Amino acid sequence: MKKLLLASVLSVLSVSLGAQSLPLLFNPGDPHTAALGGASVALEADAWVLEHNFAAAALTDDLFSFGVAYGYWAPETGADNRFSAGGWYNLGTLAVGLSAKGSFSRPYQVTTAYGEQKEKFNPGDYALALGVAWSPAPGFAFSATARMLSSSLSEEIAGAAFCTDLSAMYRNGPFAAGLSAFNLGGKIQYGDNAYALPTLLKGGLRYALTNFEATAELDYLAGAGVMGGLGVEYWPASVFAMRGGWHFGAADKGLPSFASLGLGLLLEGFGMDVSVLLASPTLAGSVNLGLSYRF
Repeated sequence: MKKLLLASVLSVLSVSLGAQSLPLLFNPGDPHTAALGGASVALEADAWVLEHNFAAAALTDDLFSFGVAYGYWAPETGADNRFSAGGWYNLGTLAVGLSAKGSFSRPYQVTTAYGEQKEKFNPGDYALALGVAWSPAPGFAFSATARMLSSSLSEEIAGAAFCTDLSAMYRNGPFAAGLSAFNLGGKIQYGDNAYALPTLLKGGLRYALTNFEATAELDYLAGAGVMGGLGVEYWPASVFAMRGGWHFGAADKGLPSFASLGLGLLLEGFGMDVSVLLASPTLAGSVNLGLSYRF
């Protein structure tokens, strides 16, 4: 019976991976980038920079940053509960960082090939990452990140994978440019079957003034095509930020199109951020909340 159940689930899995499953690897998991339409690869380093472009951590004047975030994703369809935590320490021209994130999907009823119903199962994905960033010259930085992924589809079916991310950033005054390649070389193993992780390439630009910032990026998700995002951030006061963005994609490209809004507070290094997604049949109402500290 277990073999029949395994074969049935893996058959579905092979199709879902072709349509880009494991969204934990490419959906925005923190409120800052979610509020900017998912545009993140050229941003200044924040607590969750290990998930976007860790090279930025070697170009900041901050000593360290740490943050935690919670998200309620796609409430009308998937209703996933997501969490993330990240932090890094700047040693001058070198920075090191750690991150962890996870996603818990809505429980589903397990039915065997013989029609027998089993207890409901709550599938989940988890990822841990360790990154190193280095700035060989003023304004230039590079980073490498090692990531471990664990995914459970049922009590009998679970998989694990290892992959790497590579990133680069250039910054000159108010301008910054970033490039990142995610999930390189990784395959997730379910039983005797291995499935390639969704490789994601990002390139973006940022222009930042004292109280205003605009960013844009283009993404290529293997097997899905081109996506992208636009975002703006305005600080009407030194402690308060307003954000907005637009992501363009498609329902069959892993991350559908959506609009986004967000707010941020920053006081004595302590930050609180919130974002909400709009104008999407599948993602409207998704909310992200985050707390962070930088010094």
